[in-house]
Amino acid sequence: MNAESELLGAYREWRRLVRAENKAIQTRNWVLLSDCHKAIRDYQSLVVSLTRKTRDEWRRACCNMAEKEQNLRVLVADLIDLTRQNQALLQNTLAATRKQLDHLGEVGNNLKQIRRSYGYFPVCSRSR
Repeated sequence: MNAESELLGAYREWRRLVRAENKAIQTRNWVLLSDCHKAIRDYQSLVVSLTRKTRDEWRRACCNMAEKEQNLRVLVADLIDLTRQNQALLQNTLAATRKQLDHLGEVGNNLKQIRRSYGYFPVCSRSR
């Protein structure tokens, strides 16, 4: 397998992982999200290395470098777009969770006030 094929395969896998991240955010599967994020970090390092090798390969083969680079830019732009979508989804999920948490805090405070108003104190144990 040549460097360009390996590079394109790495980009495909990176794209698959970004899509898996999206599913993880939608389903609130934080373990999967973390695993995807770690794997993407590894692919980022791999892509840097493979890109150098691929460019060397292109130079040796006297390829049209501008065309090849443009093809890579399209792949990278797609990954950036998908990553931004995931970031926005994650931010929206975080905002919704914070809103729900604030609401639950208010409900808890209301319950405390009701307990104080009625003089209700829970009994911890009963004597026999």
